[in-house]
Amino acid sequence: MQIGCCWFDIKQTRLSNQANDTSWKMPLVEFSVLELLVRFRDQVLSNEQLLQQLPEEQRTQVKLQQAVERVRFFMGEPSDRLLEAIDGEGFILHTRMKASLKKSLTGPSLSMSAKHYGILMAQLLLLLPLIYWMIDPSVTIKPSHKLEIMTTDGLIIYHPIYGSPEQKQEIEGQVQSFSELLSQCKKRPWDEMFYSVSKDKKIVNIILKNNKSSELESKNVKAFSEDSNFSFMDKAWLNRAGICELF
Repeated sequence: MQIGCCWFDIKQTRLSNQANDTSWKMPLVEFSVLELLVRFRDQVLSNEQLLQQLPEEQRTQVKLQQAVERVRFFMGEPSDRLLEAIDGEGFILHTRMKASLKKSLTGPSLSMSAKHYGILMAQLLLLLPLIYWMIDPSVTIKPSHKLEIMTTDGLIIYHPIYGSPEQKQEIEGQVQSFSELLSQCKKRPWDEMFYSVSKDKKIVNIILKNNKSSELESKNVKAFSEDSNFSFMDKAWLNRAGICELF
């Protein structure tokens, strides 16, 4: 079943993102929610209907919201817009992207509450520094950690980003393993990389940047693991994700 850029294999309980060549063996809660939304595509399902699909011990609004957010995160933009929340009352999975509506940035739109509009504006303000960096090559991010990794194809600047000193201790081995993989690159399409891990240690986010050309090139790669085991991030995975070529 195609959902935007993703293929949903119900028999295998697997969601595959064809845009970044990643695959997710879905946990029961996330699978149950998406399976029901697919079954009643283009129909609004109430929170109560979706909660009935969850195991009794996990039948809470918080678990439902987390499941939807994880599915949307894995789908990535713009496919995540196919899964839409309806005024806090339920969710709908669209078959196609809705046509863009003309909205004014001076106030809330007709389909958006003032509260949601305020949250959106706050998020945009937080994203402005990153957006500015993405469009202006003269601006650089200065993370607190920087490693220079020499490959046969030249130098890669590698920035592990830690949320706290505690997180640094927890994921240092993971960060080191990734740097060792990078050092084996035969060909490097990217010369700068930013590596971070979510607080729950289930999502790795890698921002790739190329300073070699006259125009700034960038790419964002996400990896998800329910048990925080990213052993699948091996040489073959780096090749498929377009991070570098090791063969």
